[in-house]
Amino acid sequence: MYGNCETIVKPSPGWVCGWLALCLTASSAAAQSPALLDAVRVHAPGLAARAKAELDACQRPCPERARLSLLTGVLTLSEGDAGAAVAQLTSVPAPALLASFHGWYLGVAQIYAGQKRQAQATLKRARKAAPRWLAQRIEVRLAELDLDLGQASSARPVLEQRASESPTAEALLSRAYARLATGAGGEAAQDLRAIVLRFPTHPHAVQAMRLLSVEREPTFTFEEQLQRAQALAAQGAPSEALAQLDAIPPPTGKDARGAVARVALARAQALLAKGRDADASAQLDLAIEQGRPSTASEAMMLKARRLMRAQEHEKARATLLALSAAYPDAGTADDAAYLSGWLSLADGRAAQAVADFDAFEARYPNSKKRDEGRWFRAWALFRQGRLAEARDGLSALIDTFPRSSLVPQARYWSTRFAQLGRLGQRSDTSAAGDGGLITATRATTDGGVAIELASEYRDVALAFPGTLYSLLAAERMRELGAEAPRLFTEPPRPLAPAPTPALALATELARAGLFKDAAEEVSRVVGTVTTADGAMALGHALQHLGEFGAAHGLAARWLWGQVYTARRPEALALMYPRAYRAVVEVQAAEVGLDPFLAWAIMRRESGFRPDVVSSADARGLMQIIPPTARQIAQELRRPTPAPDELYSPELNVRLGIWYLAALLERMGHPALCAASYNAGPSAVSRWTTQRGALPLDEFIEEIPFKETRGYVKQVLADAHLYRALYGGAPAPLALTLPTPRSSGVAF
Repeated sequence: MYGNCETIVKPSPGWVCGWLALCLTASSAAAQSPALLDAVRVHAPGLAARAKAELDACQRPCPERARLSLLTGVLTLSEGDAGAAVAQLTSVPAPALLASFHGWYLGVAQIYAGQKRQAQATLKRARKAAPRWLAQRIEVRLAELDLDLGQASSARPVLEQRASESPTAEALLSRAYARLATGAGGEAAQDLRAIVLRFPTHPHAVQAMRLLSVEREPTFTFEEQLQRAQALAAQGAPSEALAQLDAIPPPTGKDARGAVARVALARAQALLAKGRDADASAQLDLAIEQGRPSTASEAMMLKARRLMRAQEHEKARATLLALSAAYPDAGTADDAAYLSGWLSLADGRAAQAVADFDAFEARYPNSKKRDEGRWFRAWALFRQGRLAEARDGLSALIDTFPRSSLVPQARYWSTRFAQLGRLGQRSDTSAAGDGGLITATRATTDGGVAIELASEYRDVALAFPGTLYSLLAAERMRELGAEAPRLFTEPPRPLAPAPTPALALATELARAGLFKDAAEEVSRVVGTVTTADGAMALGHALQHLGEFGAAHGLAARWLWGQVYTARRPEALALMYPRAYRAVVEVQAAEVGLDPFLAWAIMRRESGFRPDVVSSADARGLMQIIPPTARQIAQELRRPTPAPDELYSPELNVRLGIWYLAALLERMGHPALCAASYNAGPSAVSRWTTQRGALPLDEFIEEIPFKETRGYVKQVLADAHLYRALYGGAPAPLALTLPTPRSSGVAF
């Protein structure tokens, strides 16, 4: 079955299907009503009936009748009424430019209505004028239809190719049927076994097992049973994984101990997924005791990470050091040595951290984490007040790894360490032994040193304009009495709208409400870009159509140099768009929030794609999970939105901006607000209790979650740039943190 018949009205995790700037207008050239299109985009209930009502109201002459009929037929098919879909799609001719799509959906509806011969003819006609990606989809469906009609020999080549190129459960099952029908039972069994082993939670796995069991119950080797159990755990079925592991006979033979250890490791992973940490710990110990090096080292790393999550750092560090010592050639050994140093630093043992990172680099000179090791070694030296050595360490990092993503922060902190070391400081805390920390509060200096330091900060600000360190360097320049540089001499400048024939089909699909197909066509067009100039032209065309996500994606892929080196205002407009400006500015004004902070969050969360969904089920432009949406709705005394409603830009922005404003009111600083948006206000309140007296730059570097640390850095940088680009002179960023309120939003 073709998934689009069901998912055409569901959000796509790929290219955004917004197009509202074009589609949702009141002109006579508009297609379906804005309310209907928005409902289609968020998969609202009762869509087919709503579309039919609009179609019935669209009496002749009605220029939108063909598009409305197509959408009504597609929605009717998606709700499972194939016969009614056939009737609808045959009652009104296809809309202009969309004949092949009309034929595609009619053919699929005919298949499910049992009209297979008619479907075959319909799909063959549709294939003639279809774009290549739709033609390939039609080819597969025709092959499956040939198979249903007993023409397996003609079907098999197409199904063979599809399964080879994309071995999904659906493709493998279709190929298995074709192979069975053409006498290739052995090859068919391979496909069926692959489904059972690699996709054990997929509905097709049941059918595959049934087909394998027709003649006799299939048998699986130890390796296959273990593979199936691991796949079950990875696909979110830990209970089934445990049952599969329990069904594996006790291993025998010369490597029985190793096999037992591998089963124990797989069982530990499933137990951890179920929250049974104590049981998992016993299985990990068994895997470590009896396993070969690859198994034992993996089990030790898993055990160490579990201990780290439980804040048992001493035990975690001991496990990591044991791993590195016992299995120095294991793939996880360098990570173990690196993490042992990080734990020493996190626990305030700065001298030990320096020794750990020295040992790490000496033992693993080819590790991909060497630049990170050098950064944290320098930070550990800073914690001890060894500023000159810390600066030397950062210089070595920059010289050895000039392309490292850590260079901007190394450059900034090298200058900051010089400032702390060379200026007379009045400090609340002085460097005093291991773990001592210099906290600068006020500086007195002679003019020459200040000028030299300001020059270094200026170089950082200009070299890395898209980073937090450009912002911090500018603030430090002001602290020294120097004027911060202007990063961009011209504001963002959108290119004037121009005819875009390449997007004509995608535009028409979106006007008809076929957002999934529109996204597929946009993806095809984007894939044709081969130059920065081409990306610039297409990006602006997409942005004019309201496709901010696709435009931003093009800019991120092609236009970095145009933005941060050439400083082209046309590229800036794509990299930092005021997406969904009307709704953002209205909602931000209602709650007193800086709209630039909202755009910075949106940029980091979704890349301006309203239909994106994360693995944690966060949805939409500002990536709101349904439980948070429910709590926000309660605060606003409005109905709880259905999960799919969070793909609506207007609703998502309204909820997200209210939440941002509530976090900012409680936390009192945009850095703490951004951290709370990512990690939750409870964690941030705990961090401020522990480290809130630190200056802003130090506090950010001390955030214990790597993801949140990077998130805060990027959001602050983006908000600063947005304000500088669109809001005139950027507001100063407070380098000291307030104490968050004890009351306020807590979810």
